[in-house]
Amino acid sequence: MLKIVAITLVLTGMCLIIQALRSAIRLYNKDRRLSTFSFLPVMLGFTLGYAIFSIYLINKNEIAFIELIVSMIFFGGGIFTVMTFGVISQSIERIAKAELQQWQQISYDELTSLPNRRYLVRELKDRILEFKTRGGEFTLISLNINNFNNINEVFSHQECDELLLLFSEKLKENLSPENLLFRSSTHRFAFILKDSEKLNIHSYLEELHCALEAPFPIKNYDVNLTNCCGVAIYPSHGVDADEMIKRAESAMYSAKRGQEPFTIYESVSTAALFSRDELSSMLNQAIQNMDFELFFQPVFNIKEPKKVSMEALLRWPLGKGRYVNNDEFIPIAEQTYAIRKITRWVLDTVFRQLESWREDGFYPQVQVNLSIKDLEEKELGGYLQELLHRYNVSPDSVILEITETSLMQDPERCRRTLEEINKLGVLLSVDDFGAGFSSLSILSNMPISELKIDRSFVTDLLTSSNHEAIVRSTVYLAHSLGCKVVAEGVETEALGQYLISIGCDKLQGYWYGRPMSFAKTDQWLRDINTFPETFSHSNKAYNIR
Repeated sequence: MLKIVAITLVLTGMCLIIQALRSAIRLYNKDRRLSTFSFLPVMLGFTLGYAIFSIYLINKNEIAFIELIVSMIFFGGGIFTVMTFGVISQSIERIAKAELQQWQQISYDELTSLPNRRYLVRELKDRILEFKTRGGEFTLISLNINNFNNINEVFSHQECDELLLLFSEKLKENLSPENLLFRSSTHRFAFILKDSEKLNIHSYLEELHCALEAPFPIKNYDVNLTNCCGVAIYPSHGVDADEMIKRAESAMYSAKRGQEPFTIYESVSTAALFSRDELSSMLNQAIQNMDFELFFQPVFNIKEPKKVSMEALLRWPLGKGRYVNNDEFIPIAEQTYAIRKITRWVLDTVFRQLESWREDGFYPQVQVNLSIKDLEEKELGGYLQELLHRYNVSPDSVILEITETSLMQDPERCRRTLEEINKLGVLLSVDDFGAGFSSLSILSNMPISELKIDRSFVTDLLTSSNHEAIVRSTVYLAHSLGCKVVAEGVETEALGQYLISIGCDKLQGYWYGRPMSFAKTDQWLRDINTFPETFSHSNKAYNIR
């Protein structure tokens, strides 16, 4: 009797384990991750153990009481395993569902339910990997609604949303099912044409253009949405996702300028061809993705040649070694206060890089430019304090540069902001000094540690007696105020030697080093630490031209 009970208990427990094993297999088929796969060998091991113990009991003539107890434990283990795995599988399914919902939230547009720009980048990366393996080409189309801004001024926000929804549905109707459609920005869409070499792109886009310009009914009106497309073909126009998007959007802007239904990307496109409105639209997208880079230009410390200083310089790349001129996009960013977002990104990047260099045994001092809009921000001091807490960086390893003109606009407000920053230990410098005709009384009340002479006075210093007098006076004035003097725009050895002779503390310019990317700056720091004597000559310090 004991034998029958014991075998029944073990076999029942084994059936429960097998049930849990089947559930584990179903779960793995739904969620193929290592964490869910790990259940399979565990369940198989349990099943094998139960089977061996069942055979052991069947082949034994008599069952001891202790073996009955073990059988009861096996039975209880089966029940426990099923219950526990049930709870775990439900939790995993809930987590997977939450992850899917999160992915949908961040990867799909709320209004149109179309995949967004984030999804587009991921899809392009997958397509590029696929086409690298099997060859061939595909085409990325960027489609813009040209007159949407004008329509937005006439109709309400809700009505404009309705128009966008109607337009996206019409666009989707005119695309093949295999051509995934994306909403890449407010009034811009993108789609990918697979195996486009078999397709007549010109005919295809002309037909699409005509179909999309049919009027859309809204508020008892028939509204026409004009559009244009930009075309970028892989691999002719780009070999990575970001490059393909930039090429397609560049071609789209070209089509808009020329009032063409579409344009295929041409490598001759440059930022100089963009209108201010186009550049503003491109800048908004660049700020969303922070498509910027930082370069670093060496600054030679005359009295402390082994003390490494650099200026962080912002760059907005367009690919293929092309960059948007700072004078073109910085004023636009300042008008929209987007400059504050850019400055915060620059500061965070600089602090993070300083910490990384510090861990490698390098202790450079980096200068960062601030805008007048940054000085108007009340939270600037708090943000700097946050960065100092977040990163293991000495406060005096950062010098914030403020233009002389910005100091003059609201001196009292600037003084309060600069004093707050100065209390943190962060150093302050006046950039472009001499160009703004600032009052000496205002300057003397500011917690400034450096004056950087405007390059317009430095470049022709040796040929202009007036500029020579201005520079000499500036050096004397700065030293009287307890400030160091930096001369920028030094492009010859003779100019550098003269500036040293009249008492300049730091020199910056192409003679001492051109701006470098992160990778080159890192290698340069390693070189000057390995061979310091090479970089400490008074006449050619940091000469990395």
